[in-house]
Amino acid sequence: MDLRLDTQINPAGIDWNNIWNKVNGANIKCGAYGECASIWESKEQARAFLKNSIENPGRVHHIIESLPLSPDYRVLDIGSGPGTVAVPIAGRVGHVTAIEPSPGMAGVMEEYAAESGVKNLSIVNKCWEDIDLSADLEGSYDLVVASYSLGMQDLGESIKMMCEVSSKWIYLFWISGNPSWEKGLVNLWPKLHGKDFNCSPQADIIYNILYSMGIYPNMKVSRLQNLNRFPDLDFAVSQYSSVYNIQNSEQEEILRGYLNKNLIKTEDGYELPETNMCTAIWWDVGLK
Repeated sequence: MDLRLDTQINPAGIDWNNIWNKVNGANIKCGAYGECASIWESKEQARAFLKNSIENPGRVHHIIESLPLSPDYRVLDIGSGPGTVAVPIAGRVGHVTAIEPSPGMAGVMEEYAAESGVKNLSIVNKCWEDIDLSADLEGSYDLVVASYSLGMQDLGESIKMMCEVSSKWIYLFWISGNPSWEKGLVNLWPKLHGKDFNCSPQADIIYNILYSMGIYPNMKVSRLQNLNRFPDLDFAVSQYSSVYNIQNSEQEEILRGYLNKNLIKTEDGYELPETNMCTAIWWDVGLK
């Protein structure tokens, strides 16, 4: 498949990949969540992420049930985290290769796979952009999945790499509209850091990047709900400190006051319900 920009289907000459890079770059520059993998270097943080995903299975179930899985499929999961999708998928297919740059996440994924009795999962501890397709991967994959792991500069090039290793399907999952976690960042960032927060690029840009490459994907938008639980306020503050890039006690007190106001007190601690619009984008690489 020739994935060069097609000026006939993009007569205005809009460089959607450059738009993605600018919006994504501005979001990364804000410094929320730390560097790409640094927030998840700790296995404790990775285990907390996995625990929350297991206790709130809606998003994982939505992703897995959206995929065309087959017992003989080879699947590539890009940005696997602690294996929230990769490990359950491995129980339904022939093999899964998981790409995960964070040492903490990769380590917890290994533990999760062992606990689940999964033996057909291999982990590559790299960012997708740094993958050598011939040296790091073995052959092609029937299905390539990237679920909420598209915070890449030069997304167009990353998609080209996906197309090179897929023999059939590519499925991307990303946000539509401002997700709940970014609404909090938008509200609190000026008080913490004296400047506005720049939100992540959304699924509309991904669609236009694909269209400009001559790829005409399917799309489905779903409303998903999630419930974050915390045993006490101190634990919530510790979990959100890295997200909000807390660097001193004054910022921590601002965050504590914000969480105390916005979290819901329960008999068991605190809760924070979320409702987000999530978009599945998929196509058959053999169709042009």
